[in-house]
This record gives sequence, C-alpha cells and structure tokens, in this order.
Amino acid sequence: MIWDFQETITKLLDRILSILTLIVFVFIDIYINLRISLRETSSIKRLNFKEYFVSIGNEDHAVCEIGDHEATSHKTLLLIGGVPTNPIESMSWLAEQLHKIDSTLRIIIFNIPYYDEHFAIEYSNEFAISNGESLITQKEIDFSTHKIDPKFSHVNQSKTVNLLMDEMGIDAAHVVGHDRGAVILENLCINNPERVITYSRGSQVWDYVDPKWKNLAPKILIGPPHRIMSIYHQFRLLFFAVMNLNKPIHLLSETFKINGRSSKRGSDIYDRYTHLKYKSQISYKNYFKKIQQSFLQGGIDNEVQNRINLKNTSIPIMQFQGEDEFKRASNGSLISDQPYFGKYNLFRNEIEDIYPSAEDQSSVPLKKEYISDMGLYKEIQLKAGATFDKFFLIPDAAHFNVIENPKACASAIYNFINIEFNLNSNI
Repeated sequence: MIWDFQETITKLLDRILSILTLIVFVFIDIYINLRISLRETSSIKRLNFKEYFVSIGNEDHAVCEIGDHEATSHKTLLLIGGVPTNPIESMSWLAEQLHKIDSTLRIIIFNIPYYDEHFAIEYSNEFAISNGESLITQKEIDFSTHKIDPKFSHVNQSKTVNLLMDEMGIDAAHVVGHDRGAVILENLCINNPERVITYSRGSQVWDYVDPKWKNLAPKILIGPPHRIMSIYHQFRLLFFAVMNLNKPIHLLSETFKINGRSSKRGSDIYDRYTHLKYKSQISYKNYFKKIQQSFLQGGIDNEVQNRINLKNTSIPIMQFQGEDEFKRASNGSLISDQPYFGKYNLFRNEIEDIYPSAEDQSSVPLKKEYISDMGLYKEIQLKAGATFDKFFLIPDAAHFNVIENPKACASAIYNFINIEFNLNSNI
C-alpha cells in the first residue's frame, strides 16, 4: 500500500514536471531558434562536402564525404558522431581538419543509422530492456511495457553500417566514433572485425563503472545518465540548465566558451559555438524519440559489459578525451562527465592515474611523469596489459572535443593511424 502511494506520487510529480516543461519550452524554443537564425552559417556547404544518399533496399541513408573518392581502404576513414547535436554536422569540423592534414584521404561521415528524418519508428512486439529514473524522486520508472523498434538498437545500427560499406564498395576502413557513434562502431568491431583497420573512440566510457556512481547523477555524471536522459522533459530541463545556467555541471570547456562568445561571425569557432550552444538544444528535441529507442534497447551496463567482447579483437584502439574533464569551473561546479583519473576513473584498468584518488583536477598535484606533450594534444602512459594502444587528451575541450578542438582531435587520430598503419605507404 505504501509502495503504491509512493509510486502514485512519483508519477504525479513527473507528470506535473512534464506539463510545465512543455509550456516553458514553447518560449525557450522560440528564443533558441531566433538565436540560431541570426547566427547560422552552413559548415557543410562552406567546406565543399559531397552530400548524398546510399540506398539499401528501399532505405536511403545520408552520407557526407570529403577528400579522394578513389582512395584505398587504408586511406579511408569512416566517422560517426553522437547526440544531442546533429551527428553529421558534429563531425564535419573534424573531417575538415583531417582533410587539411592529408588531402589524399577519403573521409566519410555517416549519420547514426535511421536517425534521418524520413525514417519512422515502427513498433514491434518486443519490449524495452532498460528502465528510466525520475529526476525528482530518483525512483526507477518502469519501461518494461514500452514497445521498441529493433532497428534503433546500436547492434542493429552497426549491422546497417556494415551493409552501407558493402554498398559503397568499402572493404575496410579506419573508424572514428564519438559518443553514441563510438558505441555503434565498437559493435562493428566486434561483429565485423575484418572491416576495421583501426578504431578511434572519443568521449565514451570503457569497461569500469561502479554501480553506486549512478546515484551521484545529475550533480556528478559518471558517464551518460541513460536512465534520466530516456525521459524527454527531464533531458530538456537538464540540458538547458547545463548549457545556459552551468548547473548542476558544466559541459563545455571554459576556454572554448570564452573564445566562442567573442568570435566573429563566419569564423570556424563561431559556427562550432553556435552548434554546441544553441543547435544542440533543438536537435535533441528533433531526435528524441529515436534516441529514446536506442537507450531503451541498451543502457550503460550492457554497453560496458559488451566491451569485454571488444577486448577479444586484435583491432588497434585509441581513446581520446577532453583534457578539461573534471576540472572545477569558475563557479565551482565540475566540467563534464567522464573522468580519466582519480576516484571516479572510468579508465582505471587502462592508464596510469595522473591525479591519484582525486575527485577533481584541483584536489592533488598532477603526476607529470605519466604525461607526454605531443604538441596539439597530450598522451597518458598506459598500464601494462592495457587493451588500448594509445590514450590521448585533447586540450581546451571537454565532452564535445571533436567540436571544441577538432584540430587537436584530427592530429591525434591521424598520428595514431600513422603509427599503427603507415598512411604514406603505397599499399
């Protein structure tokens, strides 16, 4: 009886919050769209990307490409970005920087499969395997009766990537994933390792997450809080607060924000700042139902467990993270959600702890002996027996490193590939 009452109250509070969010965000969305219309420039068109669709049966999938269309497999890079920003646009600046380093590369950006507007959700008789969580009461929200569309699972999306490569005549490629894109591509690595020459993964957790850490969200985010994000009004409120009020956490590097705010219209950083600061708050609204489908069919626990299978491959793997993760911002709150050191180290089995047992970067002195300056980026020393081949830090960047500092990301990725597979060879 007590449980029924608590459950009823939880549902009532969440319903009230949902209604208030819908009302408030009518006006917020008007403001954000106005800001976008005043700031918008098209990076895709400006950078002379080729935009087209690749058909699999009766399915048309968006593709964006720059570089040498006739390049061999070992000079072909396949990129998939994450959300809440537009996955193709979010990787366009990285692709441009890779192209500047080596114009003989073929650089292809896929959208997250089935996230294109023309794909509808077609519910099956299968049900969700992951539940939600109330932001107000922190109680579990049962999604076991929610029907799913299986094509939005990251496993099935990776199968679509495999089919797209077949259709495009790509035998194998170097793959680069950021956030959700990294999860999709690691499933490609597991199920179709012959298609992957090297794998670079950015801003995605690895094989260690303490179950108790989920109770720290949203004040401290240890990896993506899937259970909170799977509920529309909760994510919109949380993401708006983070992007505009810098509470309960920061998500962007302070250096990037300062430089972005003072940038001139038409400049590269102006477009990147517009993309993260404003367009991200609208794109999630557009993508939400599909993102929710992906979350309902996975979850952080399943993803972490799946990385055991990734370890069993022989594919060279590089991890790149924003250096500003878990810094203290000027208002005292933490920046971003994926620490690579200390108490909440998500990569403790892979790299030496550069801030031993620390809760943030200001807590203890940096262990400089574990850090190598590589110019545009930094390298952390690996532990003996590590699965990773390299672990790089991207300066002046946090979670959205491919947008905050795409030049450094491109340099790190290119150099990693060159170490593992000589791009200047004639193979």
